Amino acid sequence: MKAIDLRIEEAHEKAEEWIAFLATYSDARLDRRIDTIRKQQVIAEHNKDEKGFELLLIWEHITICARMHKEEHNIPDAVDEMEEEGKLIETVIVLAEKRQEIYSESVKMSKPKIIEEDKDQMSLF
Repeated sequence: MKAIDLRIEEAHEKAEEWIAFLATYSDARLDRRIDTIRKQQVIAEHNKDEKGFELLLIWEHITICARMHKEEHNIPDAVDEMEEEGKLIETVIVLAEKRQEIYSESVKMSKPKIIEEDKDQMSLF
């Protein structure tokens, strides 16, 4: 059995669990997720990837069901998205600082030594 077949099977088996989880997302986040899935469907259709398209249809269905479930049961957003984005930005900044530190150290180590010419020495040219 191919990996995509396993993912399709898993999506069918865990649909209810995923719907409950996705229902904690904000409406805006669910909208972005649906938009992304639909863009991926266009790509899968263009590439004639039937199994991939089938999986994306299942994901789209699960996400739409999650939106409906969220609205029907008035489920609040589980995580403040601004807080989540803030944590992501902090992580990116820390990683960028580490990369800069490593880069600075490598530049220091690879700097060619400049030998100052002796002013008293006569030039050959």
